[in-house]
Amino acid sequence: MSAGPALASLGARLRGAGLTPRALEAWAGTARIAALPAQLEAAPPRRETPAAAVLALFVGGAEVARAELRLAGDLVDALIASDLVEHSASASLRARVAIVPLGRGLVVCDRLDAHVERELVCWPDDSSHHLAAAIPPGRRDDWLELGCGSAVAPIERPELASRIAGIDINPRALRYAALGTALSGISHAAFAIGDIGAPPLAPAELVTCNAPIPDRAEEMSALGIPEVWRRADRGFFERLWPALPRAVRPGGIIVVHAVSEAIAAGLEDARGERVVVSYTPAGVPGFAVAWWRPDGPDRFVFARRELSPDRPHLDARDREDALAPPPSDPC
Repeated sequence: MSAGPALASLGARLRGAGLTPRALEAWAGTARIAALPAQLEAAPPRRETPAAAVLALFVGGAEVARAELRLAGDLVDALIASDLVEHSASASLRARVAIVPLGRGLVVCDRLDAHVERELVCWPDDSSHHLAAAIPPGRRDDWLELGCGSAVAPIERPELASRIAGIDINPRALRYAALGTALSGISHAAFAIGDIGAPPLAPAELVTCNAPIPDRAEEMSALGIPEVWRRADRGFFERLWPALPRAVRPGGIIVVHAVSEAIAAGLEDARGERVVVSYTPAGVPGFAVAWWRPDGPDRFVFARRELSPDRPHLDARDREDALAPPPSDPC
């Protein structure tokens, strides 16, 4: 069996063993991935079921005895052979990476206790969900993700395109993206080294980017944003904005999640249809999603939407609401 089908089978078995959002919520009290780090630190869940042991191993980063996992011997052997699991000094098993259930897929990233370094592939945060949910529905021929990281959006919404391509400058991120999509059974995704300023791939009908946060240490620390997420290289946005209209095919759409001020600086004087929706309170440096159709009607629309428990992330409806004409005066 080739690597792709073998990893897809391995991923299916992991989901069957408990790596699912439903089991995650039962174990940790939440299936919201961004909330898990604080939740796990505050109250490490108990491992009273086989599924809980699997989640503790791959999500919580705990050392787990082989007998406690209650997994078939050939599955454990396959996990070790795939370098997903190793024997610890205490002869228990320890996951080399985090594998986090997301929808019907599995996201691979660095463990929560991984050393902070430039190549670190961060735990998925809410920005990934804002981006994925904001992409308008419908099947496209191709989707290009710039700075794809561990490919959270394609794993969350693989149905959006017949072909998915991602580029990143971090080889570790690309390995995790390929591994996560393979474990998720997504066979129509491929990833390559490339800079967002000069994508080495052909233009696509859908282009997305979850932009990193500029490294303004004092301001970001005041907002409670961990240092590990402040990874924008010098000149990142100056390279990104001119590259986006070159990366999208005629009639296509660009969706970007980024710091609000970076979006405003990049799109306010651009051409085409630009719709920006912020989800942070007025007067607070925050974040937004931008939808850009470079060959659409020339207009710039800005709106703000307060997040709510029933709609905790921006979604495609926010773009439609921003573009809707104001209600007519009943008088």
